Amino acid sequence: MPIVFARVDDRLIHGQIVQAWLPELNVDEILIPCTGKGKALVNKGLLRLCLPYEYELTVLESNRCKQYIENSAKNIFLLAASLQDIMPLLEDGLKVKSLNIGGMHFKKGAQKLDDNVFLDDQDKRLLSIFKTLGLNIETRAVPNAKSISLEGVIP
Repeated sequence: MPIVFARVDDRLIHGQIVQAWLPELNVDEILIPCTGKGKALVNKGLLRLCLPYEYELTVLESNRCKQYIENSAKNIFLLAASLQDIMPLLEDGLKVKSLNIGGMHFKKGAQKLDDNVFLDDQDKRLLSIFKTLGLNIETRAVPNAKSISLEGVIP
């Protein structure tokens, strides 16, 4: 599988991605999966402007990502805006070894885990499913940061 790194960050492409993660990873492309409603909110042109020219950008419906990844020869950085955008990929059988949580900002009823990570009950339920599927889940904003533990937060 050409997935080099998988991350959930509701900001999508921003300074931490461009300045910290991309120089650390050997990737050719950022792939952003999104569900039907989310795709309408993604401004691909604006995201393209944020990304250095040497990286490709692909935005696909979540249900098309597995086939795209399996047929790709590129090293892919999988970047999703939410855990809900990751779930359909896993349901389709896409194998992801680890998932980095970089930014899930405040929403009503969410528990603060870190300055940039707030989890509501649905997030906790999805993370529990991901953990059951064998995903290593970490929360680091940048490569050299310490990961915040999810122990006691997800069952």
